[in-house]
Amino acid sequence: MGKKILYLGISFLAFIIVLTIGYFFLRPDYYSSVVVLNSGWEVTYNDTKYENVELSNLRKLIGNRTHKGDIITLKNDNVNLLNFVSPTIMFESRFSAWRVYSGEELIGQRFLDEYKNGKFIGCENNFVSLPKKIKPSNIQINLLVAEEGAYDYYDAPAVGGYVGLLTFEVYNHMFIYLVSAFLIVFGIIFFAVAIGFRSDIAEVNMQIYAALMYLVLGIWFLAQFRLLDLFIETNGHQTEIEYISLYMVVPLMYLTIGCMRDYLNNKVFLGFSVVGSLVPFALIIIHFAGLVHINRTLLIYQLDAAVLIGFMFVMVLLKDAKGNLVTKSQYTQLIGQIGLASAFAINVFFYYLEIYGITKQIFLSKLIVPVAAICMVFGTLLNYYTFISESFARNEEYSSLAHLAYADELTGLANRSKYEAYMEKLTKSEMDYCIVSIDLNGLKAINDNQGHLMGDKYITEFGKTLDEIFGKEGFVGRIGGDEFVAILTGDSMDKLDEFIEKLNNKLDELNKLDPSINRSAAIGYAFRHEYENADPNRVYLKADERMYANKELMHGTRS
Repeated sequence: MGKKILYLGISFLAFIIVLTIGYFFLRPDYYSSVVVLNSGWEVTYNDTKYENVELSNLRKLIGNRTHKGDIITLKNDNVNLLNFVSPTIMFESRFSAWRVYSGEELIGQRFLDEYKNGKFIGCENNFVSLPKKIKPSNIQINLLVAEEGAYDYYDAPAVGGYVGLLTFEVYNHMFIYLVSAFLIVFGIIFFAVAIGFRSDIAEVNMQIYAALMYLVLGIWFLAQFRLLDLFIETNGHQTEIEYISLYMVVPLMYLTIGCMRDYLNNKVFLGFSVVGSLVPFALIIIHFAGLVHINRTLLIYQLDAAVLIGFMFVMVLLKDAKGNLVTKSQYTQLIGQIGLASAFAINVFFYYLEIYGITKQIFLSKLIVPVAAICMVFGTLLNYYTFISESFARNEEYSSLAHLAYADELTGLANRSKYEAYMEKLTKSEMDYCIVSIDLNGLKAINDNQGHLMGDKYITEFGKTLDEIFGKEGFVGRIGGDEFVAILTGDSMDKLDEFIEKLNNKLDELNKLDPSINRSAAIGYAFRHEYENADPNRVYLKADERMYANKELMHGTRS
């Protein structure tokens, strides 16, 4: 177990190193192609005007949170666009309709109809082309706030070429982008693998829901950091995708935990999981029914998630893990989930500090959930690797026990119990078959005159020879001291005489090499098709009868 953790730990560090290297090597030279417009703004908030404002400090000037119906006007008279081939402004709008002016000219607008009709407006990174001018341009952004608390802090717009801005935005969130891409790809692949091995085993089904959780987490990160719209067209639904993917984490977490030790059959857990999973679905339905916008229900979801975390801590960590009822493979998965839950709790804590104007979210609070998700991925891999290793060990143990139960100790051939089980299968079968009864000649005399070691040698050599000739073609077993049986089906029955001749020739060769034992066998056989509605025992009795007739003939010939 220690080596497995070490190897996965090394893999995790290698993954982080690759991300870090990628972060620096893919760093674009955007300082000459992108200008961040943080200072020099004239801001009008409703009827109050603020001069020469740095947007990062605007919340401190305005105080409180913005309200539905507020109008915020951002104006900058000194934007130099001369260095850009196709100048573009990039700015974030949060739950707002907007208009962009260059001087007196309206050059872009969006979500005005949704604003007038009271429909949901999400958060977007907007790109608006600007007219290229020799002199510094006047740019004005009007924000029409559609939700309470839309702007907790203000991110400064940036101007540059479109490609430069796109590269700038991706690089600023390179870690998030790479983590999200990894989670989505890993989730899809691991889900396909888990589906392929789907069974009644809890650990396997647990991987299915864990894979889906990684998939929705990857989508959530992209949408939360406004990266999803950079690569696919969401038609203004990026924020809804963000909240829906986030809301799916709790049900998937319940399902993942529920597969541990078959918790879903526990009435208490089932009650919690059903109610806890219905809450996010109800919030989504309420949103699309037009009753309450999905961002307004975040607190309810957070409380629902807090119940999950508390329940997971009490039931799983304190009760079952402490009582040594959780397997090693489940325990690694559990640690990953607890780490993810703890990261969410820290993220929520700093989120509310930002909402109430105490401080903006620190960089670590934004990255802690993606980092925890990656840690959980490696926990899942360790869980899966441990489960597979334990499964192979159990299978080897079961195979060993099965071999001991059904194998003859001396020859390694099937024993009488295996023979009877095989005969039972033949009873239920409609196919034709041939049963060959084989009896060693002279075994008792060898045991009496030369000792049981020589007798065992005789049996062992004969068993090996019989298996070489008949083993690849059908069933071979030792059912008594000197009694052997072979059962042939299909095309192998046509080669019966050939097999018998090979067996006799092989015994003659052994006699020449080692004349201390006179090796020979009496053989008789019978086919199912010789009788109507014959059962295997009757066919065997006939083969046995013919074997004894052959034995008497051999004794008569020798005398």
